[in-house]
Amino acid sequence: MKIAIVNPITRTPTHHVVPKISSNRDAMIVKLAREMAALGHEVDLFVSELYKPEVDEDVGVTVVYLKTYFGRLPEIPFMPSLITRLRDQYDVVLTSEAFQWATLFAVVARLFSFNRRSRIYVWQELSVHQRMLHSLPSLFFHRVVLPVFGPGIDGFIPRGERAARFLLEQGVRKEKVLPAISHGVDQTRFGNDHRAGDKTYFLSPSRLTFEKGIPTLLEALGRLRDGGVAARLIIVGDGPDADKLIELATSLGVAEQVEFMRQRVDHHVMRDLYHNAIATIIASRRDFMLFSIMESLVCGTPVIVSEAVDISENIARAGGGIVVPMDDSLSLASAMLELFRDKALRSQYSERAGEVGRGFTNHYVAQALIKRFSEPVPQSHPASYSRD
Repeated sequence: MKIAIVNPITRTPTHHVVPKISSNRDAMIVKLAREMAALGHEVDLFVSELYKPEVDEDVGVTVVYLKTYFGRLPEIPFMPSLITRLRDQYDVVLTSEAFQWATLFAVVARLFSFNRRSRIYVWQELSVHQRMLHSLPSLFFHRVVLPVFGPGIDGFIPRGERAARFLLEQGVRKEKVLPAISHGVDQTRFGNDHRAGDKTYFLSPSRLTFEKGIPTLLEALGRLRDGGVAARLIIVGDGPDADKLIELATSLGVAEQVEFMRQRVDHHVMRDLYHNAIATIIASRRDFMLFSIMESLVCGTPVIVSEAVDISENIARAGGGIVVPMDDSLSLASAMLELFRDKALRSQYSERAGEVGRGFTNHYVAQALIKRFSEPVPQSHPASYSRD
């Protein structure tokens, strides 16, 4: 099977600025492309030139960096040459997100293909309208443009249940919203070594911003301390609110229990941090399908996650951890205490986390996507998404 993966963005821009990119070799989509190629398929990856590394590199698959116009809007790269690149060339085209110029260009390329008409799938992560320009472009696209181009798309593969509901809310036909397939993590870097030693701390890989719910996490730690439980917390990450959050830890009286690891941490260190943690905590006020949660599960470490995170529904259903209300330090403290004190319960959660984590590896995701591409698009399927 000849597959084109169209993923214009490899890093998230900040305030319309693309971060400095030294390499894309470890980007999630590049790793997924390599996994598909390892399964015997011919895979090309198309990316905006705005995200091209400073130095040319061999990443193990063909990556085509396309000329991009209107560079001040790096969130939705405009790459019209994609049309000629895709026309009559591929069996399957997989695009990332419905709200991308690239998805429209893929449909146009198919319309003008006469020898080889690709099947087009959209791998959807967004479950809310993109905030750019007060969400007006996203609203216009989903209400006006997508109904016109949607018939040229064979199926929408949501990465989670909230993304599926979002698509339905935008008027996508239910039979085109296929069962969810999440993105995955590198199983060669993260895995379950079944460690049974003492777990002495909670781990939170989080950017140091208030939106990541760090104040709620610190308040929960304070509640444990007030109850006579001196639990340790390691926060891995940096961010614009770092100084204020460090001051907050001091004012709450938990500074001695918290270690802020603000330097960049490689995957070897992160793997050990996951393995030795009681649980990984994500207290975000809004987030999508976070890699840190999936990495923790792949390592067999349960998670405590805010209900505001898209993947929380997957966790609640599969039993890989505990879901708590957003901004609720009391509920978070209760969940932390439960896992801190009860080793038998922690062991049960760890076992289940490892089982859930097997479905979040790149190898599993690549196989699931290839299987989806090989199947006829069903008129109905077992997914039970609704707009409610």
